Amino acid sequence: MASQLPRLRRSALPFAGSILGAVALTTSTVYADEPAKKSIYDAPPALVTPPNSEPTHPTPTDRLAVHIGAARRFINTHYRLACNKLDDAFSEYLSYEHSVTRTVAGLAPPKESSEKVLPGAIYVAVATMAGAIVTRRRVLPIRVITPLLVGVGSAWYFIPQTARNVGDLMWEWERKVPGVAETHAGVRSGIENAWKASVETSEETRRKFDETVSCVRKSAEDLVKRG
Repeated sequence: MASQLPRLRRSALPFAGSILGAVALTTSTVYADEPAKKSIYDAPPALVTPPNSEPTHPTPTDRLAVHIGAARRFINTHYRLACNKLDDAFSEYLSYEHSVTRTVAGLAPPKESSEKVLPGAIYVAVATMAGAIVTRRRVLPIRVITPLLVGVGSAWYFIPQTARNVGDLMWEWERKVPGVAETHAGVRSGIENAWKASVETSEETRRKFDETVSCVRKSAEDLVKRG
């Protein structure tokens, strides 16, 4: 029994050596897998490279972008100006249209009046044409003035309210030109004075004629009585 003990010890040595080697490998592997401990000192700051102080030249792409931006601003500015001008022109057209509409509507006689524009205007046109036909073989001034006078006179006869409205409108237009307004006022005053003078002359002539006829009649009666 004592002789077998050294044999058991010699056979157990290799087995124990293998176990210790395995434990050592395991321990080293575990320590290798563990993360390294963080150092208590701060890491040194990273070196910052200073920017390049040399001037950079614009690339062709940059120059093209600048030209495109300038062109777009130019187009947008002129587009807005064109839109504003179109809006102003359209507003002016609407204002002019409303003015014309109000002017034409103002020439018509009032609704309570019995005057009719359509037949009266036809009568005035026929009278004017008749005056032109009658004076077609006369001298030029008579051929021009006679139809005008006939047309104006027929307008004041057939459509007096419309003729008065047209005359007032023409007078408003003539007042914008002082020279024309003064000439018109002078001609109108001359015509009115001539008309008044002719009326007074005709009345005076009629009165004298009546007096002459009365005297002749009285003389004739006296002669008859004396028979």
